[in-house]
Amino acid sequence: MQVNLKKSLYLGLAALTFASVAGATTASATNVNAASHHVTKTTKKHTKKVTKKRAKPVTFKVTKSLDQSLVYKSTGKNAIFTKPGGVKNNKLKVSKSDMGSKANSTSSNDLFMAYQEVRTSKGVHYYKVVSFDKKVRGYVYVKGVQKIDNPTTQAAKPSNTTGYVTTNNVYNLPVGYKFGANSNIKNFNGINFSADKFTVNDAVTVYGGDTYYKVTDQNNSLISGWVKSADFTNNMPNSVINSQNAAQSAANAIHVNYVSNANLGSTVMTKSLNPANLQNNGTYNAKDVVSSINNSLKGTGYNSINSSSITDRGNYLNDNSVINKGENLTVIVTPQNNRQAVKYTVSQLQNPNSFNQSLASISNNQLNPVNMSQRTYDSLFKGNDNDTFNYNNLKSQMLSYGQPMYQLTSNDASHRYTYTFDANLTETNAANPKLFNVNNQLISNATFADINSQSMNNGIDGLNLIYTVKDNQTGQQQNTPVNGSGIVTLFNK
Repeated sequence: MQVNLKKSLYLGLAALTFASVAGATTASATNVNAASHHVTKTTKKHTKKVTKKRAKPVTFKVTKSLDQSLVYKSTGKNAIFTKPGGVKNNKLKVSKSDMGSKANSTSSNDLFMAYQEVRTSKGVHYYKVVSFDKKVRGYVYVKGVQKIDNPTTQAAKPSNTTGYVTTNNVYNLPVGYKFGANSNIKNFNGINFSADKFTVNDAVTVYGGDTYYKVTDQNNSLISGWVKSADFTNNMPNSVINSQNAAQSAANAIHVNYVSNANLGSTVMTKSLNPANLQNNGTYNAKDVVSSINNSLKGTGYNSINSSSITDRGNYLNDNSVINKGENLTVIVTPQNNRQAVKYTVSQLQNPNSFNQSLASISNNQLNPVNMSQRTYDSLFKGNDNDTFNYNNLKSQMLSYGQPMYQLTSNDASHRYTYTFDANLTETNAANPKLFNVNNQLISNATFADINSQSMNNGIDGLNLIYTVKDNQTGQQQNTPVNGSGIVTLFNK
């Protein structure tokens, strides 16, 4: 059995070996056949390089020049660009949103003039446009703007077609009628026609609602054109009236040379004056000339004068003298040196809630004094007769809310009464006729002499300061004088 086992093992190994060889042989044969098959089927390949065709750049050219008298407005559908769509380096100029705003605008500045139609190499049409205000210029698709058939409509002329033009902006055409009309101002070489009368010949309303009149100067038919209706008036303008008055005033003036009496060769100032009451023969009475000169001396530091201080061509005047308009006069003036305190009265308003209001002066022994320095008192209350009295300065430092004289108190032991300054009543012509005019406006050159010359009933002299009075115990207005009347001295200095 041992012999047979060895033989069997040998045969097995031999068989395995054969099988392996056979397998190897078969595999080799298969590879040879496969290689042989590959050689017979394989052909030589050539790689073909494909080149992509480049698109041609978009170009454009002008196909039509358009009528520049036509007016267009935005439709809001398209934006404006620096070049037509698709053209290289094109940039946005006005967005579609902004063009939508211009479509709804009523301003002629947002209208357009289309002066070229262009066509791109792709067959798309654009307009080249410019806005009426010349701030926008560029290309827009043709449906981005539309023509306005009637940019102006006929308007009614004024009922009175004769009047004045208040502007120098006279146009060849109404602004908004077509492009360039707003810059087409006529040049009349500085001619002043403000005082000339004009006739309205025509009237139109432009896009946006402004009405223009076509006017012609009645003095010179060459001066004509279109103006806004607001710049035409049937009344002579105030500027013209003032100018004419100034010219007339200059023609009627007297010319005054003021000379100091300390040095008769020394001129201290010169003025042209227009006294009141010019006579039909072109002369003034001496009293009106003296009054005008004295008014001019207020606040200058010089005293008032009389007719004997005036010379006309070397001759001294008197109260019966007559002076021609345009005359040159010399006035001898004297510097002031007579400072004194302004007089004033503290008055109480009686019956403030009735139609029977009246004033009563408050006596000196009723009020507590107000403390102030001598310097403050001198600066506010003292001056020369012909010095200008500064009421506003006094009011701000003494009479305004919180200032020393705004509220006063009675000097009885309980300080029963409070006196409160009433500016509305004080600052009237009725209360202070030398300080406030009939329109209750402050007379700016009122002097200390003017204020001191005021004298009214009930012992009220000088500056009249009006107060309302409250009874502190009852909280009610005191309608009748607390105690007597008299001139008040308030200050401890």
